[in-house]
Amino acid sequence: MEKSRFHFYISGEEKEVLPGSPLWELPLSGKEPCRDHAVASGSARQDREITIGDYFSAVCRFLSRNEVSILISGLEAVFQNPVSYEHIHQISAFLEKHGAFYRPLKIRIDLTDTQTCFFVLNGAVGNPGLSLIEKEVSLLSKLNKSFPKQYLPLVFGWDILNTPKGRIGFFLGEWFQDYKEFHVTAGNHQWQIAIWESDGSCRYLPEKSFLPVYQEAAWILTHYYNIETFEQIYPWHHAAGDFIVRAADGQFQVRLITVRGYSPLTEFGADETEKKNQILPSLLVFFFNLSLRMRMDRLDGTGEAVMMGDEVITATVDGFLDALDEKSKAYEYGDLKRVFISFFNGFDLDQMISIGIAAQDSWAAIPAERRLIKENIEPHCRVLQAIFKTM
Repeated sequence: MEKSRFHFYISGEEKEVLPGSPLWELPLSGKEPCRDHAVASGSARQDREITIGDYFSAVCRFLSRNEVSILISGLEAVFQNPVSYEHIHQISAFLEKHGAFYRPLKIRIDLTDTQTCFFVLNGAVGNPGLSLIEKEVSLLSKLNKSFPKQYLPLVFGWDILNTPKGRIGFFLGEWFQDYKEFHVTAGNHQWQIAIWESDGSCRYLPEKSFLPVYQEAAWILTHYYNIETFEQIYPWHHAAGDFIVRAADGQFQVRLITVRGYSPLTEFGADETEKKNQILPSLLVFFFNLSLRMRMDRLDGTGEAVMMGDEVITATVDGFLDALDEKSKAYEYGDLKRVFISFFNGFDLDQMISIGIAAQDSWAAIPAERRLIKENIEPHCRVLQAIFKTM
């Protein structure tokens, strides 16, 4: 495809980024290389760092291959109709904020019939992200095929390119239009939820009004939990922006945008009889982790680790049990919701506290989160006990 059909932007900047412009030459890291260090060490490190222009050029190369066949696959999946090369009028790429692994871009496709479609292009230039791309593409494809209800992005293609300055990996996925990242923030003597708008502003909501989002997030994670193999989506964290939300018709819709791992967090023997006996204990560990982690975030996404209020526990329990109720149709273990409630109520408070403390070891909580759990585990378990005793 002709390069003239590609247009590149940095989100938040109005003007297009063109070859030769200062932004085009800026390192992708956003930091100017230390010239003194490069000269003193006799290296050309500053010349080897991948620039924003290098990254955009790799985007163009990745998307252009085979007459933009990857984009066409995505467009046909969205519109449910055949799409040809000639239908594409313009491709615009918007470089978004980067995360721990990826440097994502929003891709806007303007078609010749005036329709517009969006995709996400996740890109990686460092070893952590490059190592993750193939794994995540495989996991997303697997889970989207294995589970009838989809809360994860579809993937339309991926590859790792060799460039003069190193490898750059990409995968093109579904863009969840109008969905926003959210984080807890400090309000007037109570937590608030800040929904991040695309223009850099925030919309603030009281924590209580946001409880349906945490309930839905708990439902999604339980939905993808495999009762028999103990496989689950992990790691995930609110602080990483893994869940996003859209308000529509007075209700919240929630999606999970990444799957960095899908495996058991509890280790039991391979014997099938032993595994069957461990279904409830493993589910209990999953639930304790879910109930604790659902309350964890960082102030404004990057600040101090905090634990949200007790009402989030109730929302998590509701989401978890609703998903178990639905799983009863897929597994031959009777009414999973009632079975689990009975199992949970067989533990006293001290046992619950011990299980909760042990559960955090399976997800390697950071020191700040461990302190929060230690300070809050007893009241957390008391709330759980009170909730389940009424069922």
